[in-house]
Amino acid sequence: MSSVEIGQGGAPPRDAGRALVGLHYDDMRRMARRIVLGDGMRMAFQPTELVNETVIRLIRSGLEAVSGREHLLALASRTMRRTLIDEARKQAAAKRQRPLLLTEWIDPSDKVEPCGVENLNDAITALETHSPEHAQIVELRFGLGLTVEEAALVSGIPERTIKRRWHAARVWLQDYLTGQDAGRD
Repeated sequence: MSSVEIGQGGAPPRDAGRALVGLHYDDMRRMARRIVLGDGMRMAFQPTELVNETVIRLIRSGLEAVSGREHLLALASRTMRRTLIDEARKQAAAKRQRPLLLTEWIDPSDKVEPCGVENLNDAITALETHSPEHAQIVELRFGLGLTVEEAALVSGIPERTIKRRWHAARVWLQDYLTGQDAGRD
């Protein structure tokens, strides 16, 4: 269901985005639970707190342009990441140890240390500059927690391409985070 359909049903366009948030609140909670429990942010946020903060930020930014479930969840994923980054910065400013983000997107056989949320955000931002297509797959798989099949369905990209881009993006991010990207443009 898109925001246009909701808006045509009598609800003002401003309320259409809020209705879309209400429809997909459980999806955002699943995303937040996965992020919080899997990424070392347990001490900073509970899943419900992260979703509520995300919803507040989304509503403040305006939801008139949200075009559907996938668009909303992508915005929610980015907003959750920004919320976690803000929290990590607050903790660093308070001279507390920053929470580490578990690098679950890296192959378990690789010996990579957990990285900070800010470092991962910098790496994803650099990947987005380098290859928006690969960054999109990282957002779908890592940010939204979608399986390969779900990511293919949402994006319209074939599963084989999703797998290839996911593998390449993981390698690129790992190289970036371990400082092995010095030779890249």
